[in-house]
Amino acid sequence: MQRIVTYLEDDVVGNIKKLYKNSNISISKMASELMDIGYKVKLHHESRSGSQEEKKAALVDKHTEYLLKIMAVANDIYRCVRNERSKYAESTVDEALTTIHTRALNFISKELEESGNK
Repeated sequence: MQRIVTYLEDDVVGNIKKLYKNSNISISKMASELMDIGYKVKLHHESRSGSQEEKKAALVDKHTEYLLKIMAVANDIYRCVRNERSKYAESTVDEALTTIHTRALNFISKELEESGNK
């Protein structure tokens, strides 16, 4: 085993001594186990932070999917009830759908930017 020299605060040393009194192992073995446990906890937290990013990305993807589904439904409804030319300046259904599509994409982009800034 390699030897490591470190400096600890008095409170930490006191806590280690209390643990040592209640156990049947050497103080160096106990310090080694505590460092190993601390290392494992640190790795666990680091690995979980990556999964949090993955969860956030999955949530953004799901959000985008639902927005796109809503847009598709809106497009289908619009195709069915078109003929209210007073509400749109476009002369054809395709031009109106392009306008709606562009507005929906802008909305989605804005929502994704805002969710990314949180």
